[in-house]
Amino acid sequence: MVSNRLAARRAAHWLVGVSLALSSTLATAAGQPGWYVGAEGFATAPDDADARASAIPGSNGVEPMPGQSCLLSLGGATLDLGIPGLCVLGPDVPATPGVDPIAGIPAQNFAYDFKTGFGGGLTFGYRFENGLRPELALNYSTADVDTFTAVTAGTPSAGADGKVEALRLMSSLWYDLDFGRYIPYLGGGIGAQRTETQIGNFIDGKDTTFAFQLGGGVGLLLSDDWTLSLDYRYVDADRPKYRTSLNQPIESEYSSHNLGLGLTYAFGADGGRDTDGDGVPDRRDDCPNTPAGVTVYSNGCPTDVDGDTVPDYLDKCPNTPPGAPINSDGCPIDSDGDGVPDHADQCPGTPPGTPVDTRGCPADADGDGVPDYLDKCPGTQKGVKVDANGCDFRDADGDGVPDSADRCPNTPRGELVGPDGCPLDSDGDGIPDSRDDCPNTPAGYKVLPDGCAPVGDCRKPRPGEPVDARGCALDRRFVLRGVKFEFDSDRLTAPAKETLNEVAATLSAYPDLKLDVEGHTDSLGTDAYNLSLSERRAIAVIRYLGEQGAKTARLKAIGFGETVPIDSNDTEVGRENNRRVEFKVTGD
Repeated sequence: MVSNRLAARRAAHWLVGVSLALSSTLATAAGQPGWYVGAEGFATAPDDADARASAIPGSNGVEPMPGQSCLLSLGGATLDLGIPGLCVLGPDVPATPGVDPIAGIPAQNFAYDFKTGFGGGLTFGYRFENGLRPELALNYSTADVDTFTAVTAGTPSAGADGKVEALRLMSSLWYDLDFGRYIPYLGGGIGAQRTETQIGNFIDGKDTTFAFQLGGGVGLLLSDDWTLSLDYRYVDADRPKYRTSLNQPIESEYSSHNLGLGLTYAFGADGGRDTDGDGVPDRRDDCPNTPAGVTVYSNGCPTDVDGDTVPDYLDKCPNTPPGAPINSDGCPIDSDGDGVPDHADQCPGTPPGTPVDTRGCPADADGDGVPDYLDKCPGTQKGVKVDANGCDFRDADGDGVPDSADRCPNTPRGELVGPDGCPLDSDGDGIPDSRDDCPNTPAGYKVLPDGCAPVGDCRKPRPGEPVDARGCALDRRFVLRGVKFEFDSDRLTAPAKETLNEVAATLSAYPDLKLDVEGHTDSLGTDAYNLSLSERRAIAVIRYLGEQGAKTARLKAIGFGETVPIDSNDTEVGRENNRRVEFKVTGD
């Protein structure tokens, strides 16, 4: 029994520490702030208890006589201690029931358990806004003895009636968790307990000892002022000490389990006040001045179904697609005023008054690619190539140079070409000017897919980049154009592998160069996922370059996810530009 009680005490102390730690770290809790008083009643179930009475030596100087026994009266029952050599009786002094002839008393052990009792008390405390609630409580409880056993030298005696009473003053710290009308709480406290135990006419003692309690419960807000609570508390008082009717010192123990019902009244509590009448109490209302009649979320803020930051009651366009730029009315912005909002407008710079289709692009009745407002030949038959004026123009590769004058008839679409129809390549490095970030690369330098040599070249700065005296970007970072991956994967596409074959050859011209291989993504997806994907793609590039003979010991993979965009993530083109792999020179 002692070892079990020691383990229970250690567990209780540990739980007290945990509850107090929770009360200091949980930041989302709240409660009704202010002073309060309360009353409670509870059922109490004291634990089984052990006690030990110390030995008292004989006082008349006569040694106990062997073979004798003594009788002791407990609550009307006569107990035979039955210990040879215990009592100091002369040969002519018989043992008489109800008479204590003992002159010397040995140490004795006792065990008793209790019936379920009852108790009540008063509380006084203060509830802080953050949920902490210091409280002072005065409680009284009583429970009757169920069985009592005195054991001396292994021989049990009969039982006796009795009771235990406890008067307790506790200082506690509770922590409230706010769930609207229901407020769970937990915590513990320390204090003092006056324990009084009476068993038959053998034990009738009082002692004041240190005590602690641990528990929790749940409160129900009945109104702004009144709270009804149901809780459980474990109480332990530190070994009360008594004396028997024979003046023997007794060291006992006390602990109990208490299940109670309480009612508190808060002075001036405003926890249920709802100033704006939206159904959410002020203490949980993040938007306390919501206009009357407006539908709100559980935090008291107006609903915003389309998530565009304009509340529904002010939103004139309540079904705006996610991410679409909006104006103060919650409607998508239409910069060019063509009736197609910017997020869906594929031709955002349409001149005012120009008729447009559902994509926001100028109408093109003959489908020749020249909008009607610019088409000088509006009746062109379908399939006929036209020039910038919408007139017939044979240009197989669509580079703006008629086939008859085009020396490069298969130029990729979108490529800038010279008068001969061939892509412009001012520095002759094999990378057209339209894709060349270093258009003046010195002759003979091996270049990367962006047209830049890793060493000794001049890269055009991106917006906001620092430059040197020549106007060249100081940051030696180069985009690996054409290095793309399969959707949502780190698997290289076939064109990407062809590009990396050339990159591997370029790196062989710079054997001492150290590079960071940086992976970048657009903003679609979570930050953590994009960071992981970008790193895996950078690793995939290094692995493939190694397979092509590059020295991968010079290469270091770094993933940046979506954190370093070079274009807007609001358009597909911008997102495509942001999904890239870059080289950064870290050492020559």
